Order: sequence, then structure tokens, then C-alpha cells
Amino acid sequence: MALKTVTVFCGSSLGNDPRFQESAKALGECLAKRKINLIYGGGTSGLMGTIAKTMSDAGCVVTGFLPEFFVKRGDCELDSFGKTVMVTDMHTRKQQMFEQADAMIALPGGFGTIEELLEMVTWLDSPFIEYQLKLHDKPVGLLNVANYWGGLIEWIQNAVQAGFIYDQNKDILLVADDCDTLIKKLEERASANLVKRTEKSVTAN
Repeated sequence: MALKTVTVFCGSSLGNDPRFQESAKALGECLAKRKINLIYGGGTSGLMGTIAKTMSDAGCVVTGFLPEFFVKRGDCELDSFGKTVMVTDMHTRKQQMFEQADAMIALPGGFGTIEELLEMVTWLDSPFIEYQLKLHDKPVGLLNVANYWGGLIEWIQNAVQAGFIYDQNKDILLVADDCDTLIKKLEERASANLVKRTEKSVTAN
């Protein structure tokens, strides 16, 4: 299933390894090459600004969702690449970011990035997983730049072994070290979910 729009979660800082910014630019180029549009958290700074500028310069539709209080208290300027949509709060921001995308990808980031990522995972509904909140079935991926997400991947494995995550959910996050492989995995998961949904609908009728 071809993806039309992808939400990217990532840091509003660049981090201290040049590979982080390089990966944001590379992901933007990979998505633009496939004519996939971008949803992100708004603004022009850090990795968020890097991928937004890359895709805006390539002619993609770029939409950022920015909570009003960020601007009111001076934490963020209204400068943007593409279109900025002001929202009332963080929950509305996340809701819009997942509703308007076909898939989600996380680049390196801090507390905000991992909170967004894990909430999207918790909301998941898929024929391939068990006992999540079942609010969406859009695939979620990690671009594991310089093994940035290695600790999270290890934590998932530990949680499975400890009995807090079902074994069938251990691959709930799609992981790849390069953009092309990750996008292919997301498309394959989206296609598989669509087939399963169709089969379930036919059976129900």
C-alpha cells in the first residue's frame, strides 16, 4: 500500500551527532522522492525544521501542528516551512498528527518524541497485535540512526521476557537503519493490515 502522508516525530534540537541531522535530511529526501507528504510538530528548529525544510524545498505538502501556548509564552516562533495549524493543546496536536497520516516515523528526539511515539503505539489496533487500545492501525516505525533507539528496542525485549508485553507484540514497532528499508516495511505493514481488515469485514457480513 503506497503511503500518501507520513507523520514524523523528532527533536526540536539537532543533537550532538551530525548523523542525526543527516538522517532527518535523508528521510525527507526519501519521502519526497516517493511524493509522500509530511505531518510534523511545527516550527523550524532542530531535526523538525531540517526535515520540514527538506520536504518543503522538494515541493511536498508540509503541515505542522503547533500548540498555541508555545507561541504565547515565546517558546516557538511562528516561522514555518509549509503550513502551520494552531491547536489548543498537546493532545489535540497528537490527535491531528495521527488522524491525517497513513503511517508514523520517529527520528531521534527527547521526552516529547518518545511520549508521542509510545502513545501512538498504545493506541494501535492491528490484526497482528493483542490487547492495545485499538484506536488506529497505522504502522509506526523507528529510524534507528546510530543505534539511537537501541535502548528502547532492548527495553521492549526485556518487557516481553518479563511478561509485560505479549510476545506477538514484540515487533509492534518497525525498525530499520535506513530510510528506504523503513518505508518499505511501513508500506508492507499497511498493506497487510488492509487485507486483514477486508477479510474481517467480509467474514462479519
